[in-house]
Amino acid sequence: MPRVPFRWKAAVRVKCSVLTFALLLVLVGGIASLLPLPTRGETEPARARTVPRVSVVAAAPAEFARTIRLTGTIVGRDDIAIGTPLQDQRVSAVLVDEGDHVKAGQMLARLDTTTLDARVRDARAAADRARAAVAQQQALGDDAQSAWRRVAPLAGSGAMSDQQIDQHRAQADAAAAGLRAARADHEQALARLDEARAQLDKAAIRAPMDGVIASRAARVGALAGSEPLFRLIGRGELEFDGDAVERDLYALHAGQKARVTLPDSQGAVDGAVRLVAPRIDPQSRMGKVRIALSDASRFRSGGFARAELVAERTTVAVAVPQRAVTFDPQGAAFVMRVDVSGRVARHAIVAGRRDGERVEVRGGLKAGERVVASASALVRDGDVVQAAGAEGERSQ
Repeated sequence: MPRVPFRWKAAVRVKCSVLTFALLLVLVGGIASLLPLPTRGETEPARARTVPRVSVVAAAPAEFARTIRLTGTIVGRDDIAIGTPLQDQRVSAVLVDEGDHVKAGQMLARLDTTTLDARVRDARAAADRARAAVAQQQALGDDAQSAWRRVAPLAGSGAMSDQQIDQHRAQADAAAAGLRAARADHEQALARLDEARAQLDKAAIRAPMDGVIASRAARVGALAGSEPLFRLIGRGELEFDGDAVERDLYALHAGQKARVTLPDSQGAVDGAVRLVAPRIDPQSRMGKVRIALSDASRFRSGGFARAELVAERTTVAVAVPQRAVTFDPQGAAFVMRVDVSGRVARHAIVAGRRDGERVEVRGGLKAGERVVASASALVRDGDVVQAAGAEGERSQ
């Protein structure tokens, strides 16, 4: 009897398996077709469980504040330039550096005094010579006056000629004039000495008041010129210096509260308007605003900062969260209004002012009507939703 090949047996087994699997599928399908379908009532609970829950909020009156936002620079309230009237004098010593706190009268730098010392010595010598000349003229004047007093009674007596008497009188007058001239020369010499000493005193650069050194241009060996050697922040007080547009300037006044913020929200401090410029620039239509800082420890002179001030507060009849409003490309505003049955409808409104996170509704929505709190929620016109969250529960 011939042997059946192994490969042929394997093929037969595979075909049998496929036929068996096909028969099982037909059997399962037939059984399923005989089972009864669920009724509409039986599917209602499943659908109810799929109704989305979204946060809703009721439109309501709100207080709006007009906020004025400014950008500006941190500056010293008293920015003092410290220099010297002495020209072409070399700086011999610098005693402070940027950031140092100094007291009024404290020496900041010294200039070379070689030339100034020589001027003082020369002026002192001239004053001494003038004083000696005064003493000499005083002695001569005393002698001349004494001689004149002796001969004056002899006038007209014949004991002495008129010529001799006139000569004594002239000598006394000349001595008195010489004394006056010597005294005047002495006064001038003393004035020149005082001036030389004052120039010498100016070689010591001192702080005019308490403060913080903001910048230092003085360098040892450099010639002092007309540029400031130091800049001092008086008393270390910093403030915000910004420009406000004309409309905002009329809403600002001294003492008004403000909030000044560092870049990237690194910190913020309270402040108060110290100065509103009385003049508006006719070109830019802007004016200066200075805001005093309650705590300037985190600020640096010359740094950028922002300021916010509340100009006025008003109450609007209807407002909704800004995130509940969408705008189309033409600028029309819409909200997703939720009726008492929970059905959502896309509803047009007339949007007004915006205040932080709220939008004024000037038409299309009444106080108390509910809207989806976030326009980005995955709800569409005609959907049925359940109010969820504290806002939704309060508004139901």
